[in-house]
Amino acid sequence: MNRREERKRIDELRRNHRGSVKDILTDPAYPPDDPHNIPGVYFIVQYADWVNGGKPYQVKIGKSDDPRRRLADLQTGNPAELDLAHVIYAPDSVRRHALETDLQHSFRHLHVVREWFSWCDELSDYISTSCREQCWERWYL
Repeated sequence: MNRREERKRIDELRRNHRGSVKDILTDPAYPPDDPHNIPGVYFIVQYADWVNGGKPYQVKIGKSDDPRRRLADLQTGNPAELDLAHVIYAPDSVRRHALETDLQHSFRHLHVVREWFSWCDELSDYISTSCREQCWERWYL
């Protein structure tokens, strides 16, 4: 399936979706080969001193139809290394906005500036648990 066909299939699934998130996430054609290439709320991790082993420094909690493209946009002109850690599926902009707002509010005590939050064990645990439940079991096991 090429990129155009993948995009068409994703749009069709989003348009026709009437069930739960689990229903669409278990569709064998969705997402195409990459559990983090789905519309939703993303966690992009910024690493400090990537050359010397790179430790997570900050996390951006945002929303996008295409998180991989958003990562590339953010990486342009940014000297720090960025990595797309996880995406929580949200099929439409209303759900994405509500989920993004809820997550940013939940981690407001870690807020640095705009959509960036300090890296800590609490945020790391949330991201890894969420990814393990939504991605690993479906695509990697």
